[in-house]
Amino acid sequence: MKKEDFIILAQKYASGNCNEEEKTAVEAYFEKMQKTTDDIPEYILDSKRDSIYNEINKAIKPVKVIPLWKKAMRVAATLFIVAGLAFCYTLINKEIPTVTEFAAKGEKKEVMLHDGSVVVLNSNSSISYPEEFGKTREVTLEGEAYFKVFRNPQQPFIVQTHKVDIKVLGTSFNINAYDTLNTKVTVLTGKVQVSDEAGKKVFLIKNEQAEYTTQNEFVLSKENSSDGIAWTKNIIILKDNTLAETARILENWYNVTIKFEDSSLENLTMTGKYKNEKLENILESIAFLKEVKIDYLTKNQIIIRRNTQH
Repeated sequence: MKKEDFIILAQKYASGNCNEEEKTAVEAYFEKMQKTTDDIPEYILDSKRDSIYNEINKAIKPVKVIPLWKKAMRVAATLFIVAGLAFCYTLINKEIPTVTEFAAKGEKKEVMLHDGSVVVLNSNSSISYPEEFGKTREVTLEGEAYFKVFRNPQQPFIVQTHKVDIKVLGTSFNINAYDTLNTKVTVLTGKVQVSDEAGKKVFLIKNEQAEYTTQNEFVLSKENSSDGIAWTKNIIILKDNTLAETARILENWYNVTIKFEDSSLENLTMTGKYKNEKLENILESIAFLKEVKIDYLTKNQIIIRRNTQH
């Protein structure tokens, strides 16, 4: 059958004007097409295909035959849906770039987050956060920082440290989470929740502090909240800090290394307040009050020894 003849026959079939012999020929042609992998010829117009398909379905009962071109369309539609779902999944679960801000030893740094919150990093501290916040505003802190969180009840602010998580809506607080010291959270305004990996929780309000000890316990105390952020004004406040703790503070502030000749000296405690003080003056104060000797191996390497002259 010539191409032109088939077009005419197909049009007659679609309009219902062909005789039984012509109808049988068309149906036989389409039945043959179902048994092969050939595509339906392009010269059968799309506008006629559905009509022909419907007539074939009426003529060939009870078996429902689906033309290959319809099968192809259904497969294509299925693939499109799957691809669309995969694309949406990628959009939802795409890895959002992370920003990390770092304050080196001997410096302090103020960071403005894109939600309006302000973070002041103490020396040798860092904060990491996504370029875009989701349902929550989660940041990771290493070291010490003072937070002034922009209030948003629909988007809680969560600070993750190596030991505890701090959750707030909008408040100001200080976190001291150096890995060599106990983690301390001090609240200046508002209310915060502090929790550990085991699920233990404590709630803090203004002038309250939670210290997470090496025994994985919270120790609560009343503290002057302004003392908790004195470091932001270049003030060092020591309250019965051991010399080991004091040494870590001074190392971060002044970018030095401090060692002890005798480990028992590390447990001596120190109380004092130093504002914009030179390192040499602080060390002289420690030497006088604790009766120890300060030796400089180099400009940045210091050793604390017992004073054998006393």
